[in-house]
Amino acid sequence: MEAKNSKTINNEMIFEELKIVRSLMEKMQADIESLKNPVGEFTSKWVDTYDVMQMLRVSRRTMDNYIKAGKLTPTRIRKRNYFAIEDVKGLMHVPQLPQISSFRSEAQTLMSRLAKMEEGGKDL
Repeated sequence: MEAKNSKTINNEMIFEELKIVRSLMEKMQADIESLKNPVGEFTSKWVDTYDVMQMLRVSRRTMDNYIKAGKLTPTRIRKRNYFAIEDVKGLMHVPQLPQISSFRSEAQTLMSRLAKMEEGGKDL
């Protein structure tokens, strides 16, 4: 009887670990989703030069080159340049993120198999 209890404890421990892994995967997926649109958190329609430099990760000299080339059109307000957020989005390079759905589906398949094994009383 003690051997059966140790297997039950091991199964429970595996399920607990899988729950932890699942929650970590969901958090990681939420983090990845938030990175897909780095401009989404900006609520205003206009940003200043410093914000554009941070968003595009470029220097002041590059900003001047973008303005001279016509890639960005500044609007001057009280001696400061402001840029339309839509223009800045057009210059942003957002890399293609890898798909993690296959890993998630594999984890779900594993969870369902473990649940079936637990119901059937099979050994791991």
